[in-house]
Amino acid sequence: SSTTNNSPNRADLKIWQQNLRKSQGAWEHLLRNLDPDLYDIACIQEPYLNPVKFANASNLGRYWDVIYPTNHHASPDRTQTIILINKRLSKTKWRAINVNSPNIMAIELSGLFGRVRIYNVHNPCDHDNVLH
Repeated sequence: SSTTNNSPNRADLKIWQQNLRKSQGAWEHLLRNLDPDLYDIACIQEPYLNPVKFANASNLGRYWDVIYPTNHHASPDRTQTIILINKRLSKTKWRAINVNSPNIMAIELSGLFGRVRIYNVHNPCDHDNVLH
């Protein structure tokens, strides 16, 4: 139903996580299948970014707020993570947490479930420097 995510009695979050390997086809598949009536958040690693380094699609902004890493605008070629937040989640109930890394993002949400932080981490297979 269209009120699922707005329900004041709802105490859970539904999260979609996927590594897109920078594939436009994978991005389009995700957008076709990421049902805004089912999911609250999508944590994406290696997102497909258009030539001007943004994640976009004709219907993306209708249902989702796109959150980029703290320094995305300074170094968009290095962005390895994005978070999509369902627009039905009140902006007064979540905030982005500054993390100085193109590989790590975080948000903090509050609600009936309490307060929770969600970290979206891209950990490349060729090194372990992400958390150092």
